[in-house]
Amino acid sequence: MKHVILCFAMLLLGACEQTKTQGYYMSHPDELTADLAECQRLGKNTYNCNEAAKADFLLKHPQQ
Repeated sequence: MKHVILCFAMLLLGACEQTKTQGYYMSHPDELTADLAECQRLGKNTYNCNEAAKADFLLKHPQQ
């Protein structure tokens, strides 16, 4: 029983995605492009997808 619980806990931890902020994406344009493409390809709507979309918009429309 302990092994089952341990395996389940490991699966949950492995499924966690590192969260990235809008500022992070603005500083890492390669990751922005890759993550945004994955979000659009898979139709994902996660925190990272939203932050990537905001960063993409700001990079394409800089404030004057």
